[in-house]
Amino acid sequence: MKVLILPNFNKEGGIDSANRVIEKLNELELIPMFGRSAAGRIGISNEERGCVVAPFELLLRECDVILTIGGDGTILHSVQHALRYGKPLLGINTGRIGFLTQIEADELEGLEVLRKGNYTILDRMMLEVTLIQDDRQEIFMALNEAVLSRGESERVAEIAVTCAGKPVASHRADGLMFATPTGSTAYNLAAGGPVCDPGLNLIMMTAISPLSHFHHTMILSPGQSYEAREKASDNKRGLIFSIDGRRAGVLGQGGYVRVRSSEVRARFIDLGLRDFYRRVDVKLRVGK
Repeated sequence: MKVLILPNFNKEGGIDSANRVIEKLNELELIPMFGRSAAGRIGISNEERGCVVAPFELLLRECDVILTIGGDGTILHSVQHALRYGKPLLGINTGRIGFLTQIEADELEGLEVLRKGNYTILDRMMLEVTLIQDDRQEIFMALNEAVLSRGESERVAEIAVTCAGKPVASHRADGLMFATPTGSTAYNLAAGGPVCDPGLNLIMMTAISPLSHFHHTMILSPGQSYEAREKASDNKRGLIFSIDGRRAGVLGQGGYVRVRSSEVRARFIDLGLRDFYRRVDVKLRVGK
């Protein structure tokens, strides 16, 4: 099995973690692969310590699995690469919560499941989000959430949501979020949204710091398409548009975003070490 390793060197001990993973994969007779940039940070060359070092795009096509070393942010960044070739992801947590990761940095023995092949692949719903502005369209894919926020504006945002031309909701708030079940334990939870089994197929719409008394998350059908736009105002700065925690653009007057469930699914390797509800208990300490 060929394993493309994507370390987050911004995490403390990132290089040491990558070296430990190389040793474990060699022990399991699996092939570690690194793009040239990552290999340079670690100080290895092609075929050294059993590693394959080559251009990243080539390795992305040839690998069997993408192994991230970092936290949830590393997963969110890496999933965009994985989607291009339908590669499954497996995360090793060296961050804080690591809700999307499968194993902790001190649980590398769990990688033996890869060699044995007795793991499962979980498909996770994603959002297809289209930013439409001045007759231009740009499509984004979100694993966790898409967010419209007021950014540096001094006024709260007034955002209207429609479906098939009919009104769904209107919020005066700091922002509005569309989240997947996978993203329910991320920004959605921090904004007061519910925890949701990631195996479900639905869209959650959560207002961020709303002014209205009604602030509950709305559960939307994944079979519909939803449009969100700012109501007429003198906000010349527009709304900040973000995908999975990264700024993706600015939504100005007359523009809108279209949100729907994507036909593309992210693929994650499940080693069977702990299920979703166990992770909720351990990572979030529910009820404790």
